[in-house]
Amino acid sequence: MSGTPKSEKDLRTLKQKADRLFQRGSVALASAQLANAKVFFEQALDAYSSDPDSPGAARSLLNLGRAVELLGDYDRARDLYQQSVDLHSRLKDDSGVARSEAFLGNIAWAQGVYAKASDLMGKALQHYNGVGDRSGQAWVTDMMANLQLAQGRPTEAEKLHRAAYALALEIGDNPVGRAWNDFHLAAVELERGDREQAQAGFERALEIFHGLGDILGEVACCTHLGEIACARRDFAAAERYILHSLRLALPTGCKPLLIDAMTSLTRLLMGRGENDKALGILMFVLSHPNCRRQTKDRMVALAKALEANFSQKEIAGGFDWAKHFTLEEMASAWVKNLSPEPVPKAKARKKPKS
Repeated sequence: MSGTPKSEKDLRTLKQKADRLFQRGSVALASAQLANAKVFFEQALDAYSSDPDSPGAARSLLNLGRAVELLGDYDRARDLYQQSVDLHSRLKDDSGVARSEAFLGNIAWAQGVYAKASDLMGKALQHYNGVGDRSGQAWVTDMMANLQLAQGRPTEAEKLHRAAYALALEIGDNPVGRAWNDFHLAAVELERGDREQAQAGFERALEIFHGLGDILGEVACCTHLGEIACARRDFAAAERYILHSLRLALPTGCKPLLIDAMTSLTRLLMGRGENDKALGILMFVLSHPNCRRQTKDRMVALAKALEANFSQKEIAGGFDWAKHFTLEEMASAWVKNLSPEPVPKAKARKKPKS
């Protein structure tokens, strides 16, 4: 900005511009247009700089952090969330502090720093409890359940997910809550090895996410359903789910979910006996800085089984080959390889058949 406006009219005009940019960023974030959301929130934050301690600036910091986190820049997201904690604290907005701390915990969860994640989520829950924010309590309780599941504790995770959904129902039933409840409980069953129950839950969640146009939720469901189909050796169904998840994830730029989809692709390739192709992909995604710790832990057995078929020289060669591509380039190439059809536009999307 070239200077600070002095008149009341200039300040009011600038705030209105900042509010518009924030709303545009919120719409882009909700529709998984993450790069656009990032730009709009950055512009909003700049416009709010005439009043840097405003609620609008605090909300922009928080939402910019979320967009940046989903794009895979964990370091910058962490810094933005901490700025958001500090500003919401100055504004005495406990719900804003709680949300910022919970997202800081989410980054710690993704990176496998589970003790720190637990501490941050616990602090967030205390803030939500203090203001009686039922929605916030339910949301962060679900995050704490995810943390338990990442540590191989499905029973504890299920208890927390059910408690979170009970809190959400106190506010009212809604399709978003039902979808995530089905998804979370399906993930618990998958951890327990009950693929039939897991598949049913993911399919219910997918139906709702598809109807809502929730792209990231749809990608997460299809990735897990592709994994389950691979375990059943139904490789045709697995390919449909994995292709659908890759097609949806690529335009969003959401690296963590794109990595998860690529790990399902390695399961498909291994199931088909294409171990040489699976090798480079798996080595690449597991070493990627945006590969979540939980994903790495779940892929350990698969990686060991794959490595057993190759010499150390071949493994090193596969990894060197993979390093010549970006994550997006590799995923795009496999979308073309799996299907010669062009990627459909969002409004023409169809849910894959199971």
